[in-house]
Amino acid sequence: MLEWFIIAFISMPNTDRIEIKQMQESFINKDACVKYIKETPGIINDIMILEPTNTGMYFQCLDTKEVARYKIKRQAI
Repeated sequence: MLEWFIIAFISMPNTDRIEIKQMQESFINKDACVKYIKETPGIINDIMILEPTNTGMYFQCLDTKEVARYKIKRQAI
């Protein structure tokens, strides 16, 4: 069974760098994950606390396989 996670992609100032943050809570399917994003605007505040100088952000729901691919890519660079 796949778990789904909210992933935040955060633009940082004065650079082309994007920070990627994974929310700890998981969801049983993509629909539940997307619903949480739509119904919980407080996740934007969480990112503002973690990265107060960000210049933008967006959220995606990714399953465990996709999350693992991002982790491999980040280690390979």
